Amino acid sequence: METKMLDVHVPLPLAERLDALAFALGLPRDVIIAEAITTWIDQEEHRRLVALRTIAAVNTMVVVEHHRVIDWADSL
Repeated sequence: METKMLDVHVPLPLAERLDALAFALGLPRDVIIAEAITTWIDQEEHRRLVALRTIAAVNTMVVVEHHRVIDWADSL
């Protein structure tokens, strides 16, 4: 698979945590970072899809005017 080099600045405490985790797991940092980015993007795409489906569902709902609901409730 082709790759692309990305430069990013992260807070030092986060970089230290990454280094410690990479050492503990015996994995290169880029593997951990790629997995984290993949997971984050998957979650964001899912959230966006859910939001779009929700908006579509709302747009298809039939709305009843408030006074008609009151009239119906009074008729009971």
